[in-house]
Amino acid sequence: MRPEDLISIVAIVAFIMLPRRRDISVSLPVKLYCVFIFVNFASVIINFADIGPTGLLYAFRLIQYLAWYFILYEACHEVSWLTMRRSFIVISSIFIIWGVLEASAVIPVIGKFAGATQRLTINTSGPFETSVMLAMLAYAVSSYIVAVPLLVLVFFTQSRVTLVGMVVSYFSSRPLRAVVAGMLVFVLYPLAIQPLMNSLSDTRIGQSESPERMANVLIVSWQRAPVLDDPSFFRERLLDGNTITRYMVDTKGDMSFRLRAVRWPTLIKSTFNNPLALLIGWSPGAWSNALDNYYVRIFGETGLIGLVTFLIWLGVTIKRLEPNGVARYSLIMMAVVGVFIDIFTSSKVMPLLWAFIAFEEARHPFALPQKLKPGEMLRRPRGRWLGFGGGAAR
Repeated sequence: MRPEDLISIVAIVAFIMLPRRRDISVSLPVKLYCVFIFVNFASVIINFADIGPTGLLYAFRLIQYLAWYFILYEACHEVSWLTMRRSFIVISSIFIIWGVLEASAVIPVIGKFAGATQRLTINTSGPFETSVMLAMLAYAVSSYIVAVPLLVLVFFTQSRVTLVGMVVSYFSSRPLRAVVAGMLVFVLYPLAIQPLMNSLSDTRIGQSESPERMANVLIVSWQRAPVLDDPSFFRERLLDGNTITRYMVDTKGDMSFRLRAVRWPTLIKSTFNNPLALLIGWSPGAWSNALDNYYVRIFGETGLIGLVTFLIWLGVTIKRLEPNGVARYSLIMMAVVGVFIDIFTSSKVMPLLWAFIAFEEARHPFALPQKLKPGEMLRRPRGRWLGFGGGAAR
């Protein structure tokens, strides 16, 4: 039981008990995600004899996160753009203060990443979830005074894939700016970027390997990775034990990727080797709490059915969201981060994503903060919704 679980329980109970409207929008992305949740429960039931009830917890967590869509959809009708913005600025300011104190060693690093003294964690979930959460807040606050410090904190988490995801997400809806930024990088590389990278040579960012090198390591590791009949061996030996080193190409370079390069092929090959698992997976949580690749994880947990369902949800949702909205920015960034992190299981990130999606479905001004005037209020005259511009009913 985590603190955010207690908050979710209180919020869900309040949502059920308090009076609410009957016209809550159940959009296509929500329906598709419910199908994905159903597939997770189906995998739990089918694999119950082998895995046990562990998968129920992981499947119910998806419902817990999705509940925030309905909670915020209901709540945002009574909250103005200005109030919402002030709330996010206050929350962001707390993280900024916390990050500065942690970087100054006034507050110790806590949780399982206590040994990562050179990386900001800000909360017990570690630097990865923190970096994505801070990047989402930085885009949503619509205030350079707050956004810039948040982005600096993202850099100090040293989460490389988050930095890449931020760039991809931001420029995905701004192709002209992407071209200009590319030209600036080309011009400034020998003058500023290369010296900066040299100064970061001792950090995780500076130790990043080239895509070609990573591909070669992954190919060799694929050939060496074992095929397992039971995920328990994976959890005991390839996650907690030292057995994984025998399947590695070497122990030089980026060790975090060396570990991934063995674990991913092992899970994929083992799943392909089992016809039932190939179809519906081994059950949520069967392989571990984290596999450092969400797409590999859902393939191993829910098989091809779950993976295809999730990818359909991801594509449909991105296509439906506003190009410059906070929800689309967050989702594209998370889609990139998901290649190296199980970000779609994050209790710090997923409720925030569903909140942003709810704001947009409810046509709340906060969904597109960069296009709006301060103080706009979403009202509901005569049972009709006001649009983003304040006058278009839908």
